[in-house]
Amino acid sequence: MKRVRKNVETDRRILTVTRLSNGDINIDYHPKFPPHVFFDTNVVIGLNAESMDALNRLKSQQGFIYRYSMLNFVELASHMGDEPDSNTPNPFKKYQSAFKKIASLCDPRPLPSAEMVFMKAVGLYHFLGPKWIANESEIAGTLKSFVQANDLAELRKAGFSPEHYMKLRELDGEWFLDFVVKAKEIGGLPDGSDNWANWLGHFYSYLVFRASSTRKTMSTLGKGEQKRVVKFFEGPGGKMLLTHFKHLLVKTIRDQKHEDSNDFYDMLQLLLLQDSNRLFVTDDRPFHQYYAGAEHHRVVPWKIFKKSAISL
Repeated sequence: MKRVRKNVETDRRILTVTRLSNGDINIDYHPKFPPHVFFDTNVVIGLNAESMDALNRLKSQQGFIYRYSMLNFVELASHMGDEPDSNTPNPFKKYQSAFKKIASLCDPRPLPSAEMVFMKAVGLYHFLGPKWIANESEIAGTLKSFVQANDLAELRKAGFSPEHYMKLRELDGEWFLDFVVKAKEIGGLPDGSDNWANWLGHFYSYLVFRASSTRKTMSTLGKGEQKRVVKFFEGPGGKMLLTHFKHLLVKTIRDQKHEDSNDFYDMLQLLLLQDSNRLFVTDDRPFHQYYAGAEHHRVVPWKIFKKSAISL
């Protein structure tokens, strides 16, 4: 991975990720505006001492700012109450360890939720459901309590419920799987036909319905509001989400890929790329099986990012 710094005579925030023919990548950014980097939850869980040291060197030398997403927070919190098994004899310690890595590595401020980003970008923030509003100080305080707790019982006494977070994820997962089933019933692959256009309209509507906590759908928005929603999927964050979703559908329909409810949460992270100075790091293969262009596809494989950091 090459960290290329160009356009240094301007104050434009330009962050691009260019794929090279040899499989490497170039990250191009203005040195005055180093990118905010957020990680897939599995990357956070897998960080070891060597990786942590390397990332801290990268932060020190390149100015990268590490952030954690609300998806990181929800995923980790939802598993803290898992039942022990042979692979994870102490789930609480495993996921608490991930929170400790976040607290050590990342800016204490969480990134806004994907729902906040979406509704603000389309001018519907006033309809945003309260549960999607990420209170920075509250989340930072909860993160601190997770790190300092001796066990799960201590957190439960303070009102924490991992089941609450798990339920949120399961409800969204059920919707996503149902939506994929309906897509398969259309026949063929995603294209510009009326049937697929209508299907995409339902997808947009669900994102509005979900983010507004059931108060709004596309049909209850004004014409101008509807146009803003559709337009969003042509720009940063939105284009990546739509491109990724279509890629998943092609894999599911053509290649008979098994539907996975986690795919919905994984792709929601792409909405955070609406801020053109954010970079997403993940080794999940679906994110690297297509390319949406240097300005949109600000997604870097963890193995390449890590290798570059360790080599410093």
